[in-house]
Amino acid sequence: GKETVMARLSDADDALASFVDEMKARNLWDKVTVLFVSEFGRTLTNNGAGTDHGWGGNYWMVGGGMKGGRILGRYPDDLTDAGDLNIGRGRLIPTTPWDAVWNGIAEWFGVSASGLDDILPNRHNFDTIYSRSDLYN
Repeated sequence: GKETVMARLSDADDALASFVDEMKARNLWDKVTVLFVSEFGRTLTNNGAGTDHGWGGNYWMVGGGMKGGRILGRYPDDLTDAGDLNIGRGRLIPTTPWDAVWNGIAEWFGVSASGLDDILPNRHNFDTIYSRSDLYN
């Protein structure tokens, strides 16, 4: 239930804070990227016992070298059934591909352009792809 989710979020918050503190104490925080993802999106509507699997989701990143405090991608203008990204029952069409974020992270790791094509073969199929300079200071 809701209390279990809140307890787990609190545990995750505490664990992340401890990790960040340790990385800063070791002077490594600028060399760390943490990417938080859900393995699937969720619908906006309730099915009576929660929400169903959906398409659109979110991910967020933290790290000492990040250009933080921003939202990247397109946030839906309208979350109602009339919204252009809503295909019914609160299922949103994603506007930013998974490849967009991983492209910038892989560049940060030092992956070459040809290597990026190997590990992200679909990256050229999207209008939105983030580079290292988009994500990092």
